[in-house]
Amino acid sequence: MMSTCVVQVTNISPVASAEQLTTLFSFLGDIDDFRVFPSDNSPIPVSTRVCYIKYHDPVSVGVAQHLTNVVFIDRGLIVVPFNEGKIPDEAKAVSLLVPSGTPGLIPGAGLLPVPTSNPLASCLRRNLPSLSALAYVIPKPTTVVDSELPDRQSMLAKPGNPTSCV
Repeated sequence: MMSTCVVQVTNISPVASAEQLTTLFSFLGDIDDFRVFPSDNSPIPVSTRVCYIKYHDPVSVGVAQHLTNVVFIDRGLIVVPFNEGKIPDEAKAVSLLVPSGTPGLIPGAGLLPVPTSNPLASCLRRNLPSLSALAYVIPKPTTVVDSELPDRQSMLAKPGNPTSCV
């Protein structure tokens, strides 16, 4: 069972407001404390933000983890339990926004590794046929001469005609 009541949310869009995040996560349980770093009125331009939510019930932490990879505004959220049990100060929280391998970063604190290469892309390049093999020949449009069309009057239903509804 979960022992912490605090959840850490990373990969938050810089345009997401604290109010929007509070609304999203308040559906999962009663919130005791909620903080977003850097704050909404931060003078420093940021590319991502981190949020900490302290729930009243530890079960809400498990439920909140189900929001991992949910796209919120323009990014997939990363939601993990924060085992320290209390919301960190801003300096420590903002240090989690720097790339991995940077001194001061807490290992396994909710940041996903950034892939250095895409093995799928190289596989697709090798196995896809050339574009010329996929080319589809578009037939030329045909022209219809009015004299080749049946007379409209002959196409109308007439009484006594088996196809007639009159």
